[in-house]
Amino acid sequence: MKSTTLLARHLVRRNLLSRARAAGLLARERLSPERLRERQQALLRATLDSARRKLPFYASQPEAPPGADLHGWLRDYYPVLSKPDLLARRAELYPAAGKRRPWWPLGKTSGTSGTPLEVFRSIPSVIWEEAFNMQAWAWAGFRDGQPQAVLRGDDVADVAQTAPPFWFWDRFGRQLFMSTRHLSAANAAPMLDALKAANPAMLRAYPSSCVELARLADNSGYQLALPAVVTGSEPLYPVQRELIQRVFGCKIFDFYGMAERVAYAAQCEHGHYHINPEYSMVEILDEHNQPTDGFGYIVGTTLHNHVMPLLRYRISDRARWIPGPCSCGRGYPRIELSSGKVEDQLFDRDGVPVSASIITFAFKGLSNIRKSQVAQVGPGRWEVRLVPDAGYGDADGEALLANFGKYISNKLDVSLRIVDDIPLLASGKYKWVAQEWKGAAAAGGSLPVQR
Repeated sequence: MKSTTLLARHLVRRNLLSRARAAGLLARERLSPERLRERQQALLRATLDSARRKLPFYASQPEAPPGADLHGWLRDYYPVLSKPDLLARRAELYPAAGKRRPWWPLGKTSGTSGTPLEVFRSIPSVIWEEAFNMQAWAWAGFRDGQPQAVLRGDDVADVAQTAPPFWFWDRFGRQLFMSTRHLSAANAAPMLDALKAANPAMLRAYPSSCVELARLADNSGYQLALPAVVTGSEPLYPVQRELIQRVFGCKIFDFYGMAERVAYAAQCEHGHYHINPEYSMVEILDEHNQPTDGFGYIVGTTLHNHVMPLLRYRISDRARWIPGPCSCGRGYPRIELSSGKVEDQLFDRDGVPVSASIITFAFKGLSNIRKSQVAQVGPGRWEVRLVPDAGYGDADGEALLANFGKYISNKLDVSLRIVDDIPLLASGKYKWVAQEWKGAAAAGGSLPVQR
């Protein structure tokens, strides 16, 4: 990672404008839900205007009259779309007939569901994105100018490198970037020493990376207290949260987002996920695209990306609304996230879905396991891939298999496979639950695609 690259990143993202916008967000977050809805209406009108001007798919839509309820107008006049629609109708749903201009930043989905997706972004939306991040960091107690550490997917050191440093100090952003690809028992001590020396006010990390760092510290007896950990970009499971909090003695503030930028939620100090109404307009809809108070699909409308607005864009993640105000005093609505993505949903032999959070109970109380991955490879057939740690024996594997039958389901055929490693995805993320059975869509039902 080069200093010039980081400087350019900060000039575009973490500049005076993004800081001012973050301050505005923090000043408005305790407004009443009614006042926040009014602001969202104004942002929504600008988004609808941009969509009609720049995307042929919406060019014929009527303009909402002054004073109209734009939330209702959006639901009445604009259909729910999803990834297959954008892939199939690129010329209509992308600006410039789907040809990206050089000055438009590019966002990409990981493609773990089989097909990656591109989203063109405006520079102002990138600045707004950093402002929303700064707001979430402030909820974790971070203040602008304090040092922070980062353990995510950044390209910090060559994967073939075998000697320290496996980190890089960003003097412009006062950040210690650490390499997720070099987390190992052999490298743990120097990486933990570098983290301690940086004395960060916050560690930003993928959950899987932070869990591995905590496990290495715990196994070696390394003492390190962190003020706060901010996780995101992967599901954070209860067993992971418990380990990180115990080892580093801190509270975790998880955030939720995606490459399409159609929803953003951050955990407050009371542990509740708050949907940010200035980021996007979020609906939770059932399989028939109707509002539901139960778990439904997250459908979002972007409010700041006027290069390529996404309107009523449905993703595979599921959530439900939590009614009532939060004791934190913020006017943002709360949601409960369903663990894991639909494309990584696992099923028993009767086709009943099993929550990824429930699967973590099979590993409670077990040790001597360095890494694991649970994959469905057939109808009711799951394979647990294990990277053993020192001291692992047959009894550990037998206890794990017994836990699947005791705590997860008695309608599973679970096998263990010992492997040398479970590689990270190209993004640096770690896929702990993987749906690899081609018949999974039929077992769990497929989503209808509306146009």
